[in-house]
Amino acid sequence: MITEIEVEGVGTMRQVNGWQMVRIKRMANRQNQQIAFAAFGLGMTVRQFKQLPDDQRRAAWKAHDLLYGPAAAAPASPEPSRPRLPRPYERMDEAKVVQLGRDLIRIKGELPHGHFGLWVEEKSGITRSQAQRYMKAAKEAA
Repeated sequence: MITEIEVEGVGTMRQVNGWQMVRIKRMANRQNQQIAFAAFGLGMTVRQFKQLPDDQRRAAWKAHDLLYGPAAAAPASPEPSRPRLPRPYERMDEAKVVQLGRDLIRIKGELPHGHFGLWVEEKSGITRSQAQRYMKAAKEAA
């Protein structure tokens, strides 16, 4: 997963953060909104970005397209294997809870920072609080 790209002579292009996204959405000028994604990604204002020479602006847009393109979103490693999860209302003995907690801890270690919670909600079929309980049981058993 690509998180930053060096743009020669300009700086490092990164994805915009939440605060910057709010600022972009509040902009009245639509053209400046589009430019702001590249400008803020480089740590610049829209005015500073507009003052760049054409070749540097093109390089910045190319980096922006690479950073936000489908290749950047592709996972660097294959999808973590899914542990056997309990069915709704299934009672699990302590050994199964501990093993499931260990599997979740392993998966959390394989995923990039900040992706585990989303993975739990979308892929696992359990809630975040259940995942936390299982992982806590595994840590206490160790």
